[in-house]
Amino acid sequence: MIAKVRGCLDFEVFSQESYRRVRAAAIAFVFLGLAARLVRYLLCFPLWPDETFLAANFLDGSYSGLVGPLAYHQVAPLFFLFAEQLAVNLFSFSEYALRFFPFLAGMASVLIFFRLAGQLLQGSARLAAVAIFAVSYYPIRHSAEVKPYSIDLLVSLLLLKLAVDWWTDPGRTRRLWLLTAFIPLAVGFSFPAVFVGGGIGIGILLAVRRGKDIRAVRAAAAYILVLLIAFGAVYAVSTGPQYETEKWLSGPHPETAGFNVDRAWVKAFPPWRNPEKLPLWLLKIHTGMLFAYPNGGRDGGSALTLILFVVGTVVLARRKGGDLAVFFIAPFLLALAAAALHRYPYGYNTRFNLYLAPLICLPAGLGAARMVSLIRPPKIRAGVMVVFLGALGIFGAGNIILDMARPYKNREDVASRRFARKFWAEESRDAELACVYTDLGLDFFPRLWNWGHSSRYLCNQAIYSPLHQDGPHQPRWEMVSPDRPLKFVVFSVPARFEPYAELDREAWESWRAEIETRYRLSGYRKHQVNEEVPSHHEVYEVYEFVPR
Repeated sequence: MIAKVRGCLDFEVFSQESYRRVRAAAIAFVFLGLAARLVRYLLCFPLWPDETFLAANFLDGSYSGLVGPLAYHQVAPLFFLFAEQLAVNLFSFSEYALRFFPFLAGMASVLIFFRLAGQLLQGSARLAAVAIFAVSYYPIRHSAEVKPYSIDLLVSLLLLKLAVDWWTDPGRTRRLWLLTAFIPLAVGFSFPAVFVGGGIGIGILLAVRRGKDIRAVRAAAAYILVLLIAFGAVYAVSTGPQYETEKWLSGPHPETAGFNVDRAWVKAFPPWRNPEKLPLWLLKIHTGMLFAYPNGGRDGGSALTLILFVVGTVVLARRKGGDLAVFFIAPFLLALAAAALHRYPYGYNTRFNLYLAPLICLPAGLGAARMVSLIRPPKIRAGVMVVFLGALGIFGAGNIILDMARPYKNREDVASRRFARKFWAEESRDAELACVYTDLGLDFFPRLWNWGHSSRYLCNQAIYSPLHQDGPHQPRWEMVSPDRPLKFVVFSVPARFEPYAELDREAWESWRAEIETRYRLSGYRKHQVNEEVPSHHEVYEVYEFVPR
C-alpha cells in the first residue's frame, strides 16, 4: 500500500482527505521545535563546567590563540571557534553571546529538516519524521550550549540537503558543484562533517558510476578531492595539534592521571582487541544513547528508535535505491572506522554524535509510518498514529515546561553564578579590587588554571564583575588608602578533592612577604561555594590591605 506522491514516500495511515491536516500538524511540530529551542536559549541557563572549559578560550578576544591546542584540554573545530570569538567580540562576553551561533544553528536545523523531509517523504511519514526531530531532547539542549554539537547537526543537514537536491535531479550537476564548494566550510566548522561528507561521497560515486554523464563524474571526482584536501588542511592546522595535545581522550595519560577520565572517549571505542565483546558492544551502542531520539537511555533504552530506523532505511533502499540509502548508512560506517582507530567517539554520549540526528530521525519517521500502516482497520491505524504523535507533542511541550521550571543543568551552576554576581559587585564597592590570577598574572596553584572549575570562575568573573567586563583590571595603586583598601581575590578548590589544585606554598609566601613590605593586612574573608558538593566546591578568599 505504498504510494509515491511527487516522488515522495508515504503510507496510507490517514485518509486522503486528511492530508491537509497532516501537513498542518507537521508545521505545528516545526513551531513546537522552534519554541522549545527559543525558550531554552532565552532562559539563559547558568554556564556549566563543560561549557566554561571551552568558553574560557574566548576571554582574551584573540583569534590567533584559537589555532592549535586550546586551554582546559578542549578540542573544537577551528571555524566554530572563530565564530564563537566573533560573537563574543561583537556582543561582549555573556551567556547569550556564547550560545548565539549554536542557537541559530538549532533553529535553522528544524527548518532545513522540514524541507529535507518534504523532498523524500509525504503525509504521515513526513509528519512522523518531523515530529521526532523537532521534539528530540538533545538537539534542543545543545542548541543552547557553548559547544559545537548543534553546529555539527546543522552542517550534517546541509550536506545531506545539498546531496538530496542533486540526487532528485542528477542532470543538474551545478548542484553537485555547490556541494563541492560547501565541503571546505563543512569540515572547518565540524569534526564529524568528514564522516557525513565521506558517506555522501560514496553514495554519489555509486550513483554516477551507473550513469553516462561525464559532467557528473567530473563533479563527483572534484567533490571527493576537495573533501580530502580540505580535511587534510584543517587537520594539519588545527585538529591534529589539538588531538596530539589531548591524547588522554583516547586512553590513560600521565598528565591527566589525577583527572576524571571516565568522561573521556575511551568507552566509545569498539573493543577490537577483544572481538568476543564486539557484538554485545555494538548492540549496547546502537540501542543506547546513539539513537536517543526523541529521548532514550543506555542498555536498550533506545531500542525502539533503532527498530524504526532499520525499517525506514530498508524502505528507502527498496523504494528509492541503494545510493540514497548509502547517504544515510555510510556515515555510520565511517564514524565506526574512526572510532576503531581511536580518533573520534562512536556512541556512548549523544552529544558527540548529534550530527547523526537527521540521518536517524528521517528513516525512523518513515519506519514509524510503515509499522503503523501494517494495522489493517483504518480507524485503529489512524488512532495509533494519533497516539504516537500525541505522545511526541506532549514530550515536546514537556521539554519546555521542564526548562521553565528548572532553568539550569546543575544546581551547583546556579549557586556559583548567584555568588559571583553578588560577590564582584559588593567587593569592588569602595575598594581597589584585583584577582591575583586574572589581573596580576600570579599562579599559586599549579595546574588549577588548566583544568577544573577555575574555568567557571573565570567566565562568571568576566560576565558579572563590573571591573572585568573589558578584560583584566589593574588596581589603581595610588588610590589605596585606609578608607579605600586594596583587596586581593584568591580563587582555589580544595586540594583534598582535586590533587591538581595544591597550593605552591613557597610562591605564595614570597608574594605575601613582598606585599606586606608596603601594605598591612587589615582583613580576611573566606567564602565557600557549593561546599556540600565536593566535585563543585569553590573557595574565594579576600585579603584586604591598607598602606603602612
